[in-house]
Amino acid sequence: MKLKKLTALILVAVLVLSALAGCNKAEGTPSNGGGDAYSALKPETVMLTVNGGDIVWSEFFYLLNYIVSDIEQQGESIKDWSEIYTDDKSYQEYVLESAVEIILQNSSIEYGAQQMGVTLSEEDKNAVKADWEAQISAAGSEEALLEELGKQYGSKELFEKYDSIAYLAEACFNEMYGQDGSKLSDQDVADYTAEDGYLMAKHILLMTSNTDEEGNTVPMTEKEKAAVYDKAEEILNALKNYDGDDFDAFFDEQMQEHSQDPGGLVSFPDGYLFQDGDMVKEFEEATKALEIGGLSDIVETSYGYHIIYRLPVDYDATPMAYATYGAYSLRYLTAVDMFKSVVETWKNSLEVNYSDAYNKLDFNKLFPAEA
Repeated sequence: MKLKKLTALILVAVLVLSALAGCNKAEGTPSNGGGDAYSALKPETVMLTVNGGDIVWSEFFYLLNYIVSDIEQQGESIKDWSEIYTDDKSYQEYVLESAVEIILQNSSIEYGAQQMGVTLSEEDKNAVKADWEAQISAAGSEEALLEELGKQYGSKELFEKYDSIAYLAEACFNEMYGQDGSKLSDQDVADYTAEDGYLMAKHILLMTSNTDEEGNTVPMTEKEKAAVYDKAEEILNALKNYDGDDFDAFFDEQMQEHSQDPGGLVSFPDGYLFQDGDMVKEFEEATKALEIGGLSDIVETSYGYHIIYRLPVDYDATPMAYATYGAYSLRYLTAVDMFKSVVETWKNSLEVNYSDAYNKLDFNKLFPAEA
C-alpha cells in the first residue's frame, strides 16, 4: 500500500484547533448575514447523532464557519452554494461533508478508545489545561480569548473537547504502535512497505556546472568536465582499493571531503531514503542495479558525476518525500498509515443518524450571497 503524503496525521481535531486558537474569520460568507445564519436555529438543535450522542447546532455551525472561512481564504468567492466546487460536489455538499467528516473522525477516536479501554491520563488532562493557558497568554487575557472564539462561534468547551480528542488519539496510537511507532519491528515495516519500492543510498557528487558572478548555473566546458571526471575516478579507485575493516566510515570520509551535494551532507548524511521519482532517473536506475553494500561506477546525471553506495533501508530514516514535513521516520509513517486504517474501521462501526434540521439545511437561504 502506497503511503499517502503526510496530512494532519491522525488528528483532524488538530486542524480545527488552529481556528479555535485565534485564526481570523474570513470576511463574507458565512458572515454576510452577521449573526442571522447562526440564529436560524437554536444552539441546542440536534443536527445528527453519532452512537446516540447528539451533535448540536452550536458545534456544527462552528465547523461550517471554519470550513467556509478556509475556502474563502484560498481566494474562492461563493455566489451560489449549488455550484460545483470540487470532485463533482457543490459548495454546500463539500462543506457539509467536511464538517461531518471531522465529527466522525473525532467520534471514531472516542469509540476506539472506549473499545481499547484507553483514557486520558492525568498528564494529558494537565496538557489540555496548559494548552488553554497558552492560548490565554497569546491572546493577552481569557476575556480577549473568549471574545475571539465567540467571533468564530467557538468556545472554551469546544477547545477542550477537540484538544482532549487529539490527546486521546495519541494515547490510542501509542498503545497500539508505541511512541514514534517503536512497537513495529523492522520486519513489520518491511512487510507493510514491500510494494513501495524504497531504496537507500549515499553518494559522492562532483558537479559539472559552475556558478557565474550573477549566481546563474552554467555548464562546464568539456575540458573542465574531463578534469572533474578524472577526480571522480581517483576517488572511485580509492574506494575500490580500500582494504580496511570499516568501509562505511571510509566512504563517509570521502563523501565529507569531496561531495558537492549539500543536501546529502547536511540533510541526509546517513543516506537518501527514496522511491520512484524522488531522484533523477540515472541515479535511481544505478541504485536499483546495485546489491546492498554495492558500489557503482561513475554515474553521470544532469548534476554531475556520482559514485553511489547502496545501503540497506533504515526504517528510522525519513523518506525524502516526507522530509519537508519534519523528521518523520518510515517506521512512524508506517504506524500512522496503519492507524488511519484502524480509525477507518472504527468509523465504519459508528451509527450515524441525521435530523430533519440537517436535511433541511439550505445554504443559499442560510448564507445569502452579497448583492
